[in-house]
Amino acid sequence: MLEDRRLEVLRALVEEHIKTGEPVSSRAIVAQAGLSVSAATVRSDLAALEEEGLAVQPHTSAGRIPTSSAYRYYVDHLGPRRLRQNAQAKVTNLFSEVHLELTKLLKATSDLLTDITDLPSVVIAPGVTHDRLRSLHTVQVGTDQILVIAVTEGGRVVQQRGRVRVPVTPREVEAAQGLLAEALVGEELGSHPEPPKEKLQAASEPVRETALTIVDCLHLASTAGTEMFVAGAARMANLWEDLSSMQRILEILEREAEVIRLVATASGTSIQLGSELNEGDLDLAVVSKTYDASGESGSVGVIGPMRMNYRHAISAVEEITRELEERIGQQQD
Repeated sequence: MLEDRRLEVLRALVEEHIKTGEPVSSRAIVAQAGLSVSAATVRSDLAALEEEGLAVQPHTSAGRIPTSSAYRYYVDHLGPRRLRQNAQAKVTNLFSEVHLELTKLLKATSDLLTDITDLPSVVIAPGVTHDRLRSLHTVQVGTDQILVIAVTEGGRVVQQRGRVRVPVTPREVEAAQGLLAEALVGEELGSHPEPPKEKLQAASEPVRETALTIVDCLHLASTAGTEMFVAGAARMANLWEDLSSMQRILEILEREAEVIRLVATASGTSIQLGSELNEGDLDLAVVSKTYDASGESGSVGVIGPMRMNYRHAISAVEEITRELEERIGQQQD
């Protein structure tokens, strides 16, 4: 546990380095923190922080820069935070005035989060297993192929192609959809409701086979891969001066499973730094938070260098997640 003054020196060191990207001098810390001590005293504190692994001096006569342990100590001791007024206005505008189906809303959310934070952002959609079916549409796309489009009560639109065992006509596809609609609409997408057996037995073979294919398509759609929306990758050149680091992070963003591992945390707000992310010595930090929708969870997060503005990033992620969860809840009522 650091004593109060040394904690203030550490806070000023981190915040000044976040602002400038340069080693921070003792004089800059005195000015930034408003300390009533001399620069010599602060130099002594910085030396002590260096011994504790919280600061490092790049070269003789230079100031100090914070280590990943310093960033961890800093974020663990951040006080309450609020989103800036202009950023709050953008969030309020999106979630109160723009009415979008969920997929488009999540895409707009990722764009907004990048706009507010100037960081690459990721929004992971919740699963659809427990979302109830609002409407069902089936389109014939080949002699024996159909496209099933399911619209859920949570505003999700999921699609799945299927192959029917026999050739079918558009009229037979329509008949199969009508046969199933009453039994499936209102049910959870992943609940596997049984098609009405008597009606199936009375139907012609093409209608019956089409109906069974539709049910299979709905099952596949309910267990399909997670939807993910990434925004702001083009801003990375302004965040990482080291080209090799930027290349490695671009490679991570191209691997969906890796991004989900980084952002889809168990619960609450998560701040992960450096080696905590199991990506070696990469200069990387992730701020993320989960949200709930129909019993399924999604995640919202930003990715950046460890020298990111944590106060702003955390407040943006938390406020956007709160508004998103509230908006989804309203759509489901």
